[in-house]
Amino acid sequence: MILVVHRTVHPKWKILLAFIIIGILGISVSVIIIAIGGGFSAPISSFLHPPTQADVWTVGENIHPGTTLKYSLTTIGNHSSPWSSLVGPNSLINATVTMKFLKSDRNTWNVLFNIKNGTTNNSTGTVLLSKQQLTNAGPASTDFKSFYEPIESSILEIRDIALEPKYLAIGAEWNSLSVGPVGSTASVKIIGQEKIQTQAGAFDTSILGYTIGNRASKIWLSNNLPLPVKGEVYNAQNELQYKYSLIYIKR
Repeated sequence: MILVVHRTVHPKWKILLAFIIIGILGISVSVIIIAIGGGFSAPISSFLHPPTQADVWTVGENIHPGTTLKYSLTTIGNHSSPWSSLVGPNSLINATVTMKFLKSDRNTWNVLFNIKNGTTNNSTGTVLLSKQQLTNAGPASTDFKSFYEPIESSILEIRDIALEPKYLAIGAEWNSLSVGPVGSTASVKIIGQEKIQTQAGAFDTSILGYTIGNRASKIWLSNNLPLPVKGEVYNAQNELQYKYSLIYIKR
């Protein structure tokens, strides 16, 4: 004779079990959606701690009338970054670049640039930038253009890399570069996180990186700043194209 024991599950436990299953499925679906939307195959840490809206970085966010950013900057002549079509002998060596955002209208900023180059006297000019992506909304004056172009192809080059809001989670892919043989690409993605110290203070940053030669190019981003904190970029010949670091900020 076989004795069969039937266990009765209390209705409350059934409801609790159902909520647990739904919760697990909901988290899994959310992580998949975030991963697809952010363009990355997340490591296990991302699945356990999925990125949120707070982890999204957008060019030009958190700017207010009077916001001022000052950088140390060196860009090398004959700039050949894959992101920029700018070529020529323009360079800024051991320069300081100050950007002060002045109110214009609901869609644009009047940005006052002051440049002190290690090889020239000061140069000042105003450029109209859109509030979305900080793209050019008007041309630089003729006498300021040669100074503005090296800034476009260095500090402001992030505009061409981050064409839309992107996640700062490790593994998040931001863009890709065509390199070497036809069809070969290099992934541009968040490769790490680091707390760095600059003259402007300490910042918790995410590192955007890619390699097209033997040296990795890196751009350090903080999720509460409208432009990068720091950058160091090389070309396919392992030659430094530009480097910069934030040395002052007024929010």
